[in-house]
Amino acid sequence: MTQPRDSEDLRAALLRIDRQIAKLVDERAGLLHHPPVQGASIPPRDPTTTARDDERPAPRLVQPRAVDRVLEAVRRACAEVGEPIRVAFPAAWGGEAWAAAAARWGERARPIESASIDAALDAVQRGHVDGALLPFLVADEGYHRPSLRALAHAEARITECVSAPASRDAMALADVGSLPHTVFVAQADRPRVAEWLVSASVRVVEVSSSEEACGLASRDRGTCAVATPSHGERHGLVSHVVGVASDPTRRVHLALVGGRPPSRTGRDPVAVVLTPHEGPGALAEVLRILADERLNVAAIESMRIAAEAEDAHVFLVIEGHVTDRGIVLAFERLRKLVRGLKLIGGYAALG
Repeated sequence: MTQPRDSEDLRAALLRIDRQIAKLVDERAGLLHHPPVQGASIPPRDPTTTARDDERPAPRLVQPRAVDRVLEAVRRACAEVGEPIRVAFPAAWGGEAWAAAAARWGERARPIESASIDAALDAVQRGHVDGALLPFLVADEGYHRPSLRALAHAEARITECVSAPASRDAMALADVGSLPHTVFVAQADRPRVAEWLVSASVRVVEVSSSEEACGLASRDRGTCAVATPSHGERHGLVSHVVGVASDPTRRVHLALVGGRPPSRTGRDPVAVVLTPHEGPGALAEVLRILADERLNVAAIESMRIAAEAEDAHVFLVIEGHVTDRGIVLAFERLRKLVRGLKLIGGYAALG
């Protein structure tokens, strides 16, 4: 079959589907015109709609523009299916980012390494990637201050949080027998696997990232790479030694910055950074306003946005969706009270 014929067949198939969707929307609207079982507050169906559904260019019981918007949304969603998702991440968190991206998007994930958190955010704001994965909440360490500081200056916001294991495996080609003589390990991963490297008695080659480590191991059967399983599998590697990290149960929550605004789930924290006025009782007044709106503060930390800055900033996680009336009213009141308030994101509650 020639390519032009393929295109025509595709257009015809899409047109048939569009007509089916329009027909279903029309039928759904028509149900509202039937009298209910009890009472007859809904008027009967318009008797003038006698044209055959498959011949009508647009539904008769709903506005054509409304149907066009529905069809456009469907077309857009269908077009996105199968498209790669490009996500930037700081190189020091490559293992977690690869694991999180694979868990969230599977084969569609296209992680792209950036030199730093600021560089990953810059790629989002310039439209070079679809989002960025940044460390947000680290087990036994708390909220990641460098990410919070960067987000306080960025336009992009957190829209989702993805959990990722911090474990590492020694990944090698499938037909490797005994433990390879050389291990490639990213500079950021080396402290996490230091004990295993000593016990394994292997030659250690430190590289810039886990991506480079996997790439090198995939080309040399006498080597292996320290990486997360999902990362190594992208390069044709399999787990040769499982759980080489000092704490394989440790988990990291990564913030997805950019992308679509968060939908309401019923468990939706909001993260903000604000700068109270100087003087006694300033923070207490902030908390009083939140209490007035019956909002619960899930986390609160004092921090400085920059090392040389004298102003103390407060990081807050408040329970509630960004569109909740209580959240909106509280922020309106707080902006009159504090010197600065920056919403850095909203997301579904972490499990």
